[in-house]
Amino acid sequence: MIHTKKLTIVSILAAISLLLMRISIPIIPIVPYLRLDFSDIPILVGFFIFGISGGVQIAVVRSVLYFVLNGISIGSLIGVTSNLLATFSISLPLYYILKNQRGFVRYIIAILIATLSLTVVLSVANWSFITPLYIQLMGLKLSLPLNEVVIYGIVPFNLIKGFCVSFVFILILIHLGAWLKKKGSEF
Repeated sequence: MIHTKKLTIVSILAAISLLLMRISIPIIPIVPYLRLDFSDIPILVGFFIFGISGGVQIAVVRSVLYFVLNGISIGSLIGVTSNLLATFSISLPLYYILKNQRGFVRYIIAILIATLSLTVVLSVANWSFITPLYIQLMGLKLSLPLNEVVIYGIVPFNLIKGFCVSFVFILILIHLGAWLKKKGSEF
């Protein structure tokens, strides 16, 4: 029974994450293909209910669904892989910092470290392999040199995304923390 219940909740959270992924907005004009969404929130909820394995399962199910629904292609594969990397870059620091202890100072530290993690990991990944793969395999043309795209596009985007996603999740955690802990104890 518990396995079926967990599978159901994982599936629902993955579906909500997929829907939230579809509601996105561009925020940095030089990188309009980077869009802010809150699809990591249900995944973070899953981390706090099921731990690492549950959060990873939700992220993977969401990504596989996105990949299949958007058409199986090299571009989608690169996008889904980079999205998973972003999800783990922000989710894992938030989870580890807040899983046992909470409070105003911990929330600030969690926002800062999760945002910094997302920004550093995605900046290095975009500079070293994500954007070069898009350029090589998809024929992407950049209007600026890669270094400038990373500095003026990728970095600010991930700073904004990291702060927004972390802040919204912490607001949810403040209000639902006891409930998430109770649900987590059931599994």
